[in-house]
Amino acid sequence: MTLSLQSSESVKAGTPKAHPLVLVHGLRNAHRWTDAFLRRCAEIWGSDRVYVVHLNGTDRIHDAHFPEGRVHMAGEFHRGAGCDTVERQCSYLEHKLALFEKMRGLTRPFDVIAHSMGGLVLRRYVSLHPDDVAAAVTLGTPHGGAPMARDFLWFGYVVGAGRAFSSLTPRRVRELVNRHPWPAHIPLYTVRAIQRGVSWGVGGELFIGTLYHGLLRRPSDGLVPAEHALCEEGQHLADLPGYNHLRLVSDPRVVDLCASVLP
Repeated sequence: MTLSLQSSESVKAGTPKAHPLVLVHGLRNAHRWTDAFLRRCAEIWGSDRVYVVHLNGTDRIHDAHFPEGRVHMAGEFHRGAGCDTVERQCSYLEHKLALFEKMRGLTRPFDVIAHSMGGLVLRRYVSLHPDDVAAAVTLGTPHGGAPMARDFLWFGYVVGAGRAFSSLTPRRVRELVNRHPWPAHIPLYTVRAIQRGVSWGVGGELFIGTLYHGLLRRPSDGLVPAEHALCEEGQHLADLPGYNHLRLVSDPRVVDLCASVLP
């Protein structure tokens, strides 16, 4: 399936979302949700019903105000967000969801859209809290591991994310999946991008990744091999030809795609 472009009117005409929405970012939070992405989330889920978690040790609760509504955020964009192990990032997720519940009225269960490594952190979370998540969509999550994390592990330590890179190697991800199977009662959907051409990314990571996967003749989103973004326990929702790992969190039309399956 390719990207289904729903109009704003068609989404609004549907049944109101039964659950609030939580967004979980990926490795180093380098590929961030754009304002356009967040505004579309607020438009569909409603003001005060979208929660953005930054996976680091900072506890600051703050809000982003858009014409479509208010979006709640926990933590900082930077300061090591997404740089630790899956287990440690899961503890950050647990803590900040509790803060949201106390300070911003988050109710459970909630929907989740998770990008990249955030989908693996979510896997760990649902194994501990199987009644908290109503349904989830992962965007470019390396359910089969990220070979680049293994082959560029040294670079992970250079940029302060060595523990996260170690958690993303194919061997470590296989161990995580075997240790924490996805609960059968929680609907899980996967979305993957299929890179075409060459993109730069934020700091050249997509350029390097495209060359790396191209030499191996392996389709990818620039960072994650296409076959590794699938999950046997989930239903594959869509392939997005011409998209890359970054565009998954920048194009608001991806929100419409996720909203088509999240309750």
